Amino acid sequence: MASATSATFRLTQASSSTAPLKSKPHVTFPFKPYPLLPPFHKHPKLKIAAKEDSPESVAETDAFDKRRLEEKFAVLNTGIFECRSCGYLYNEAAGDPSYPIPPGLPFDRFPDDWRCPTCGAAKGFFASKSVEIAGFAQNQQFGLGGNTLTSGQKAILIYGSLLFFFVLFLSGYFLQ
Repeated sequence: MASATSATFRLTQASSSTAPLKSKPHVTFPFKPYPLLPPFHKHPKLKIAAKEDSPESVAETDAFDKRRLEEKFAVLNTGIFECRSCGYLYNEAAGDPSYPIPPGLPFDRFPDDWRCPTCGAAKGFFASKSVEIAGFAQNQQFGLGGNTLTSGQKAILIYGSLLFFFVLFLSGYFLQ
């Protein structure tokens, strides 16, 4: 739409038999059609790259990456390892009686020739069963101990306390 369009209106009054007819001048208003889509060049968050724009500095991206590295969720090792080949679950607390591994020995200190008792897979086929704790690892020392709970433990704590107080308040009706 290279040219602007205009709308013309003729203002007239209702004719009455007593008043003489007067013609009023035409009033013209410039009319710009409303675009279906907003103009993207006027969007406040849109940045158009031009030759005079300077690239982002490396220091800003390094600072961002350092902050992003700190935002890691805390992962708690459960001491249970699962064989990806057969699904056998090894518990560090129980040990392995078939191979003389005492209870409590960490999995990474196992001898290299240790194999899965069920399928014979090597140590590399075992994956640690870990639990992700809600919140970032750097924030675990703050609070009243709720930061170290898993999501399941928090759900039990919240809904258990709601149930406890519900029963407590209902028991007030049975007092005589």
